[in-house]
Amino acid sequence: MGFRFSQALIRWSKQYGRQGLPWQGHKDPYAIWVSEIMLQQTQVSTVIERYPLFMRQFPTVKALAIADLDAVMALWSGLGYYSRARNLHRCAQEVMAKYAGKFPNTAEELETLPGIGRSTAGAIAAFAFEERAPILDANVKRVISRFFGITSDQQRNKTVQLLWEHAGAILPKSKSQMPLYTQALMDFGATWCTPKTAKCLSQDRSCPMMSECKAYELGLVDRIPAKKKKKPSPIFTTHIFLVRHHDEVLLEKRPVKAIWGGLYSLIETPWEPLAEKIIHPKSIDVKDLLNQTCLANHLSKNDIDSIVSIEESHAIEHVFSHRRLQMQPWVIHLKRKWPCAGASLNWVCTSRLMEYGLPQPIRTFLESNSR
Repeated sequence: MGFRFSQALIRWSKQYGRQGLPWQGHKDPYAIWVSEIMLQQTQVSTVIERYPLFMRQFPTVKALAIADLDAVMALWSGLGYYSRARNLHRCAQEVMAKYAGKFPNTAEELETLPGIGRSTAGAIAAFAFEERAPILDANVKRVISRFFGITSDQQRNKTVQLLWEHAGAILPKSKSQMPLYTQALMDFGATWCTPKTAKCLSQDRSCPMMSECKAYELGLVDRIPAKKKKKPSPIFTTHIFLVRHHDEVLLEKRPVKAIWGGLYSLIETPWEPLAEKIIHPKSIDVKDLLNQTCLANHLSKNDIDSIVSIEESHAIEHVFSHRRLQMQPWVIHLKRKWPCAGASLNWVCTSRLMEYGLPQPIRTFLESNSR
């Protein structure tokens, strides 16, 4: 069955697989690694645009390793899941230090590097070194679960172990077929055997797996994998402050372990959980709010008196994977700069803002208030 599965998928890919993607068609493990990390949790259409920019800026593992982390974070801005960028930087440094700039050539050893899990290690090893290494991302889990009719909870360790066993059993026998097969499996899960619109559900008979697919045979395609009810995302609220002095704005570097860790953002009050919408700003004393920020112990009465104006801006909502954040922005103009207390605070010229790693909603807000 394994051989038939892999060969059917390879034949399918020659007609229907995705072609001409910027990261396809080469064996460079560095380029493959960057693309695999970037494709995690990010839409292919976005990566098509951003991947070439990243590779131009950091064309080699050495270039990435010696780069300043802030420069890496700036180029990653807008892609989300920023721990990926930090791990890319750490991993590049480790490859330089431990492997003299050459990536390990087995999935087992690749998996020991920062930010590289078992499935990513398998993909790199298959594409770059033609190793018979399985992958098991979310799309592949769905394909395998349907093909073998696995209905058990995919979060259970036993189910995950079973999926890995099947993923290994259906690999092609020939190592030379591993790059094509691995790409075909990714493409099939992403474009045909999708969560809600699998081809076979629309009476399309062209799926190469239909004749042996257990889920199709049992009429369970739309029930595998089992769908869990989504809990409502908790809402958090905060007030953010665009503090301006002429053509400079005050930015704070966020703690590494916080959400948006390692990025620069605006001064803010602590995030507060709230089931309702953000309190209407008219009822709030903005100067009092500043005492809830990182500036609380560093602003004198003279500093507060240097405020020329405070302007309310339109509220911003940002949706994370498991929470929502409502932000009420305030634009504060100063007649003299406030002192920067601590290494986390920086006055930045508006013309240089794009050199800093900024969360996408903050970047968008700053772009609309850059005058």
